[in-house]
Amino acid sequence: MLEWGSITKTVTAALALRLEAAGALCRTDAVVTHLPESGLPASVTVSSLIAHTSGLPRVPAGIDDVFDPYAKYTTEAFDRDVVPTLGQQRQQPKPLPEYSNLGYAVLTRVLETAGGGSWWQLASEHVLKPLGLDDVAVDPPQERRPVVRGWNGEPRVPWTMHTGPFVGAGGLWGTFDALERCAPALVRKTADAGSPGWQVQGAVRWHNGHVRDSGAFVAVRPDAERVVTVHTLGRRAGTADRVARRITTR
Repeated sequence: MLEWGSITKTVTAALALRLEAAGALCRTDAVVTHLPESGLPASVTVSSLIAHTSGLPRVPAGIDDVFDPYAKYTTEAFDRDVVPTLGQQRQQPKPLPEYSNLGYAVLTRVLETAGGGSWWQLASEHVLKPLGLDDVAVDPPQERRPVVRGWNGEPRVPWTMHTGPFVGAGGLWGTFDALERCAPALVRKTADAGSPGWQVQGAVRWHNGHVRDSGAFVAVRPDAERVVTVHTLGRRAGTADRVARRITTR
C-alpha cells in the first residue's frame, strides 16, 4: 500500500457531498454551527473549507515537529488545542484560494460531527465501498507498507495522520491500482457538483499529494476517458508532478 497524501482531500470532499445528500449537513452551513467552540464567523462555510477559501492558514500555529508534524494532533488534542483558536488564526480570505491542510482537518471534524462517526468509518461507508474500493486503509499493517531507508540504512517512519482529523487532509493509503481507479470514479460521481476538492485546469481534474517520503499525482480527463497516475518513493517533493507533466505532454 502507498500513501496518497493530499489526494485524500478528494475523498473528503466527496464525503461532504454524500452527507449532504443524506441530509446530515449542507455545504452552505456555517462551520460554527457544527463546531461552536471554533469562534469562526458565519462566512466560513463547509463549501469554503472544501474550496480553500476559508482564510485558515496552511497548517496550525505551533506545528513544530518536522519529522512527524501531525502526530500530536489526535482528535482530542485538536478539539482542545486547535479548534478554540481557529477564529484567531483565520485571516481575511484573498481573491484566490489559499491551500489549507488545516481547513481540511476542520472539515473532517465537521463531517465527523454531522455524520456521527470517524472519518474512516464515514468515508468507507459513503464513498470508498460504493465505488468498489476495498484495498485502501488509513493504518495498514507494516508488512503492506513500503520501506524507505535513510542514508544510514535505517527505515524512515511515515507521518502519523490516522489518529486525528488530518487523516481527511492526507491520511489515506491504498494500492496503486486503487488510486488509479478511485480518481476517475470520484470525478464522475461529483461532476454534477463541479468536482469539489479537485484542482481544475481546462477539461482536466487533478490533485497531488506529498508526505514525508511519498509523492502522488493523479489527473483525470473525463471527456477523453484518460487517467495519468504517478507515485514516487524516496524522492523530493514535486517529483511526481514533474513526471506526470512529462507524461501528459507526450
